[in-house]
Amino acid sequence: MQRILLVDDEPRVLDGVRRNLATHYALEVALSGTDGLGILERNRHSSNPIAVVISDMMMPQMNGAQFLAKAHEINPDAVLMILSGQADLPSTIAAVNDSNLFRFIAKPCSPHGLRTAIDDALRQYQLVHAERELLQQTLAGSVDVLAQLLSLGNPDAYSRTTRTSRLTETAAHTLHLDHVWELRAAAKLSQIGLVAIPPHVVDNVENGASPTPDELAMYATPPTVAHDLLIRIPRMERVARWITQQNADGGQPADDEEEATCIDILAVATKFVTGRLNGEEPTATARRLTGTCRHRPDVVRAVLHAATTATPAEDDIRELTVRDLRLGMVFLHDVLATSGVVLVRKGDTVTEPVKIRLANFAASVGVHEPIRVAPAP
Repeated sequence: MQRILLVDDEPRVLDGVRRNLATHYALEVALSGTDGLGILERNRHSSNPIAVVISDMMMPQMNGAQFLAKAHEINPDAVLMILSGQADLPSTIAAVNDSNLFRFIAKPCSPHGLRTAIDDALRQYQLVHAERELLQQTLAGSVDVLAQLLSLGNPDAYSRTTRTSRLTETAAHTLHLDHVWELRAAAKLSQIGLVAIPPHVVDNVENGASPTPDELAMYATPPTVAHDLLIRIPRMERVARWITQQNADGGQPADDEEEATCIDILAVATKFVTGRLNGEEPTATARRLTGTCRHRPDVVRAVLHAATTATPAEDDIRELTVRDLRLGMVFLHDVLATSGVVLVRKGDTVTEPVKIRLANFAASVGVHEPIRVAPAP
């Protein structure tokens, strides 16, 4: 049942509306704008969020226009309406302009009229959500395709992507940011710019092999390459921006605290992956990043937790042939062709393109088997 929030400073109004609507909607009420904002804040990340917010206009301390403007900041998806018997023109204009007001309903309003208005608001809410979900699913599918193509063209870059995604996903869950789809997309595409750099350049820079100035300049370009590729895709602007900031040392520009946290998670996860590939233990990476005071301590702790709890139990490890691999399994060592070519890196996940690649090599060149894997995390 869809959830509706009604805010009015008159208890009799709330009681009357509750009697008429309680059997049709999951109705919550508040006697002030402050109480209404508290309800919205507590339900910010609910799996069944408040879909429609209805407010009286003339209330003490915080009028309806002010309340709805703040409500829109907390829950931008909710459809907002005013139910009022008296309102001045400036306040009404403010409600329309500052909070994307859906409808103004004049008191007194019959129960049927109010239900009709709420049903219209719910249809608007469902329409917006259906379009958004379709768009996000389309983008998510495109991101997965790009990431899997990376696994075929550059196993080393895909290995970094897999590890970064795993750390980012777990850290986001720890910090209650599971709902931010852009963070998952940014993690999956964070290493796509590496396709433009020869692998030996990355090795020279990261392993301290006295890289040349040209190699150092080349090593700094992947985030920009990724940004220039992704910025052309509608609704991927934030993803592209976050990827350019993944190698930063904290304190990057952001529109709000949530975005700043996402940028920091991606940056810290990237540094953990780079450190691990170069032989640095996760605890040492955490100490190093904490010591710089450039990243949030809670983000570093969340990524450290993700990095130190991903080791599979010995009983879960399997040794399989290419034919027996299942989607989602994690490789516990590099998979090599009999010619010595690295086909898959340790820590990567079994995907459909990876299975096809291994099957083709097994049939034509040969693959070293058995392959040690762990179940999908």
